[in-house]
Amino acid sequence: MKFKEVTATPKAMEKLNRWKRDIQSLTSESYRPYLTVKAVNQYGRRHWIFCNVQKRHAHLLSDGELRMYKKLIWARGTKRVFEQYALDLNETLNIAVAGNLIHPRNWETSEAYVMTTDFLVQSRDPQNPSSVITTAYSFKYASQIYVVDEEGVELEGSIQGEERKLLQRKNARTWQKFAIEREYWRRRGIKYQIVTELDATKDEFNNIRFCEPAGFMKFEDELVRTFVFTFCHVWQRYFMKPLEFLLLLTSQQLNCSDKQVIRLFQFSVLKHFLPLKHSSTLQFHRPVELTL
Repeated sequence: MKFKEVTATPKAMEKLNRWKRDIQSLTSESYRPYLTVKAVNQYGRRHWIFCNVQKRHAHLLSDGELRMYKKLIWARGTKRVFEQYALDLNETLNIAVAGNLIHPRNWETSEAYVMTTDFLVQSRDPQNPSSVITTAYSFKYASQIYVVDEEGVELEGSIQGEERKLLQRKNARTWQKFAIEREYWRRRGIKYQIVTELDATKDEFNNIRFCEPAGFMKFEDELVRTFVFTFCHVWQRYFMKPLEFLLLLTSQQLNCSDKQVIRLFQFSVLKHFLPLKHSSTLQFHRPVELTL
């Protein structure tokens, strides 16, 4: 069977070039994603949200993408998160040809699709805070790219860290798409990572939402340090007690209101000052787990 040559249509190039012009400044507030919730014709849950951190609307194409976006935007050192970031079509086609890889396309017309990377993140370099590092992320549900058993458990190794390489892969075309993306970003000196819902769990997402009301509050550094020290000390003594009990004792020791101590807790978790282990969803009537 003879396959048609995959081509970039004038319409696709015009849309891509228009998007490139629109994002030339590439700031948090002026950016617009290449793919939007309205434009994507697919089944499943999608989310069109206003991001208070970046002061713009964000378009997330699944529950998992929403969870990952929330984790990335509140990660320590994050400056900007650009979702649905388009890749240069001519270059991805060239990469596909050179690597003998299948480029995303319309299989009836052989028209090439513009590829996108789910998240492009700019963050402060922890080794040099004055510098910015960029990382590209592709999100997929683990069951879409790895072999799992009937209970949804990944086979042959752990999903976390370097051991992920031991997992049995499936869906070869998706992995070829990943290979094109990886090479595209390698040429730009940008690290590329594949992430799944296990990198941004439901508990972690729920805890971020629980703490977001305090995300933009201002506290004196010394007050935050004192709160974290006091709360950790109380927790070590009463770690089986519910959160509301821990906060009550902490507020009494700090001589501050219940409302203020709740906001301090939320702020400290969201800003990664309090070492919360996201093993369960935060609720006032349940214990919490810290990594001390």
